[in-house]
Amino acid sequence: MPEEGLGEFVWEDQDGTIRHAVVDGSDHAELAPLVAGARAACFLTLYADERHPLLCAVLPDSDGVLRARW
Repeated sequence: MPEEGLGEFVWEDQDGTIRHAVVDGSDHAELAPLVAGARAACFLTLYADERHPLLCAVLPDSDGVLRARW
């Protein structure tokens, strides 16, 4: 995450639920416990011209295979 500026943090919980939070650079400490067990996570800027593809990171399944779900 950038140290300043607003953005949306999107993550997938262990149970497969997709969650999100609008955060700024000062929210690192509050966000950490929410995403500690995330299977995948992505930070999206709120500025449309700076957005990157939604799929930013995926962790492997229990069988070690990397599968994108977003």
